[in-house]
Amino acid sequence: MKKTHILVLLTLAFCSQPARAQEIELMMDARSERLTQSQREYISELVPKVMTYVNERRWTDVDFRGDKIQVNMQLDFLTGSDGGEFTAQAVVLSSRRIWEDGRPSQTNSVIFRALDPKWSFTYFKGQPMFYDEYQFEDLRSFIDFYMYLVIGIDFDSYELMAGTPYYQKAAMIGQRSQSSNRSSEWLGNTNQYSRMNFLGEIQNAQYESFRTALYWYFYEGLDFMATEKDEAQKSIAKALEDIADALTRTNARSLILTMWLESKSNDFCTLLDGYANRKQIISLMMQADPARSETYRRCAF
Repeated sequence: MKKTHILVLLTLAFCSQPARAQEIELMMDARSERLTQSQREYISELVPKVMTYVNERRWTDVDFRGDKIQVNMQLDFLTGSDGGEFTAQAVVLSSRRIWEDGRPSQTNSVIFRALDPKWSFTYFKGQPMFYDEYQFEDLRSFIDFYMYLVIGIDFDSYELMAGTPYYQKAAMIGQRSQSSNRSSEWLGNTNQYSRMNFLGEIQNAQYESFRTALYWYFYEGLDFMATEKDEAQKSIAKALEDIADALTRTNARSLILTMWLESKSNDFCTLLDGYANRKQIISLMMQADPARSETYRRCAF
C-alpha cells in the first residue's frame, strides 16, 4: 500500500534510527469531579494503564517507523462506585500526519472525532490489561474497538479502501458485545450515535464514496498541497464531490458524514483558495450539506 511505500523511503533515509513497531500514540485525560476521592484513586491508576496498553501494543503488521497515529481520548466520568463500576462519556479524536515531498511534516490534520455518550465498565485496582481478540471485556474491548476504527480510517486516507481489515476487527468486537450485559450501549437507537451504528455506516456500501473521499482529500490532496498545489486542489475538489454524492444518496443525519463535516468544513474555503472551480464546489456543498450552509456562505467567491 502507498503508506508502506512512504515508510520504506523513510526507513532508507533514517536507517540509523531504531524502529518502533507500535502505531498509536494515545493521550488520555479524565474529568472525575462527580466521583468520590476513593473512586478517583481507581481512575488515577486506570488512565496510565490504558495508555501503556495502547501505546506498547502492535496493532498491525505495518512498520510505521515511529510515525504514530496521534489519538486523544477525553473521559468525563458520570458515575462511579467503590466496587469499581463506572460510567463515562468519551470523546475520541485522531489526527493524521500531513506529508511534504515524501517526508512527514510537523502538521497534523484531524481525521476522526466521535462523542460516545455512555461507556459502562468495571475496573478493579491492580487489574491487568491483556489483549484477547476472542474474549469480550467491557473495558479493554471498548479501547480495542476505537483503536481499530482509528487505524481503519487512517489507512483509508493512504490507499483506497485499505481500512477494511481493521473495520472487520472492530466489527468482531461489536458482535461479541451482544452476548454481554453491555449490548444495549453498543447497539444504541436508530439515527443516534452508537459504536455499532457508526461502524455499520462505514462498512455500508452506500458510504463507500466517503471512504474514497478520505484518500483523495488526504493522500492526493493535503500531502501534495505544498509541492503540487494545482493537482492537490483538484483532488480535494474530487473528495468534496464524493462527500456531496454520499450526502445526496444517504441519510442526511449520517453519523460518519456529520462527524467529518463538523471537523473539516471550516477548512474547505482556505484549501481551495485560488482554485478555478472553487465557487462551483462550494455551491455543491451548500446544496448537499445545508446544515453548514452558513460556513460555506462565508467563503468569499
